[in-house]
Amino acid sequence: MKRRILEIVKDCDNFPYNQPGETAAYEQQLSTLWKFFLPNDPRPHGYLVEPVVERMPWTEDFHVLPAPHKEIHLLPQDHAREQETWTERCERSLDALLALARARGVFPRLGKRRDERFPIVGARFPVSIERSAISLFGIVGRGVHMTVYTRTKSGLKIWVPQRNPKKSTYPGMLDNAVAGGVAAGEMPIDCLIREAEEEAGMEENMVRTAHAAGTVTWFNISDDRAGGEPGLLNPGLLYVYDLEVGPEVVLKPVDEDDVCAFHLMDVREVLDAMAEGRFKPASASVMVDFFVRHGLITAEDDEDYPEIVSRLHRLLPFATSPGAGRS
Repeated sequence: MKRRILEIVKDCDNFPYNQPGETAAYEQQLSTLWKFFLPNDPRPHGYLVEPVVERMPWTEDFHVLPAPHKEIHLLPQDHAREQETWTERCERSLDALLALARARGVFPRLGKRRDERFPIVGARFPVSIERSAISLFGIVGRGVHMTVYTRTKSGLKIWVPQRNPKKSTYPGMLDNAVAGGVAAGEMPIDCLIREAEEEAGMEENMVRTAHAAGTVTWFNISDDRAGGEPGLLNPGLLYVYDLEVGPEVVLKPVDEDDVCAFHLMDVREVLDAMAEGRFKPASASVMVDFFVRHGLITAEDDEDYPEIVSRLHRLLPFATSPGAGRS
């Protein structure tokens, strides 16, 4: 059965809302979660699920405050090394914890350590964590997605990559033309340039002409498609870009272990693919946002239009900038 546009967006933004009709589900979900705090910061920066808290081999650098509080605090560390910054202290504690978790094999799907670090978005001092652990702590994931399109005599067409069927996350599903996580210390445009070259062989001078088109946000509870531990919390923040190219531009995979093919699809084909669940959920939301902004989905077409638009820009429960939450 084909899904409506609102159902496509809800596939990604599936954490309950605190609003009429969902209040009970929201409160029930929230009651099961643990909040994660950084030193000297009263604002939580992530939600952990009960099984993660129970299995995590917490070290002395963390204080586990049980119910009714249900909080995990990364401690200031009186035993910190001389001349060590707050960034170094926190990252050392997080790295040691994850190394211990791997050594004990408590999270089989965590995988090997990768030299990719993501920022804890909104922290009051720079602090990063291994990319693979973002979901374990329910921290906001930050990325860039770009829609590449062209105008033809038969109408607007969009370049859509297909993920390799052997990928561990969302295998074989359709994606946005360029997509990737923004690393610690990296600006969104720099990430976009890097990913565009790595994934589609696009030159920097072309990518720099892309139009910055705002953000798409969601709050997702993961399932088996995500490849990691199912049921983890994934609040997401994507910087979205549009790039119009001429008909002479043809996108081809650079690394077929990542992207196995690019398809040039018309609007109807993309809508059908989303309705059939063939797109990666976050990428489908970015595509819906593109269609809204370009007048391809309107209030005249869809009675759910106001909710579709609002759910594409969900207010996240965590700070997304260092100054957020200050009076």
